Amino acid sequence: MKTLFAVLFCLTLAACGGGHNPDKDNLSKALQVGDSSYYALGAGKGLMTEGISTVSSGANFEVTFTLNDGGSLSLHTFANSSLQSGFTVTFTRTGTTLLVQADAQGEVQDWSSMFAAVDASGNLTFTLDIHNNERPAHVLIWSGAKSSGMDHTNTVYNSAEDSLDLNYDAAPGNGSGRAWGFTATNAQLLNARLSSPQDGH
Repeated sequence: MKTLFAVLFCLTLAACGGGHNPDKDNLSKALQVGDSSYYALGAGKGLMTEGISTVSSGANFEVTFTLNDGGSLSLHTFANSSLQSGFTVTFTRTGTTLLVQADAQGEVQDWSSMFAAVDASGNLTFTLDIHNNERPAHVLIWSGAKSSGMDHTNTVYNSAEDSLDLNYDAAPGNGSGRAWGFTATNAQLLNARLSSPQDGH
């Protein structure tokens, strides 16, 4: 009887806690993209292993990527571990035209007209400041890799100055988490880097 009980106990452990957990496996195997690493959350979706310091802070995100025609890359910032409830900027290619949208707290804004001079058919590098400690978030976007010469006077988009030109009061809102990552659809992320804000006002 004791032997039968021991066998049943072992079988119960195997069924409840000792089985294969594919979600845990995905989060235990970090993949590399440029200077950073990420956990795969699904096809084309990655959660970066390095988190943002605090929710109420500012951070800089540098991304390099390519878009196939019709493809898009979403950069999720200040999000939860499922890359939801954050501040998301999405880049989409239509021919050589780059479409840019921002999404936070249920509001979507179209910033595409500010990127009309960008050729979307080649490698693209953008440096983004997201100041989530401001309400709503203050967003600055520069074309190119992060450099000391970048300030509020040479942005492609600055929500504090350009929102009114696009008929918005300000950026759409704020993120509510410390995670960041990406969703690539018919696109390839080549590099992603997190650092302190470039414009530290």
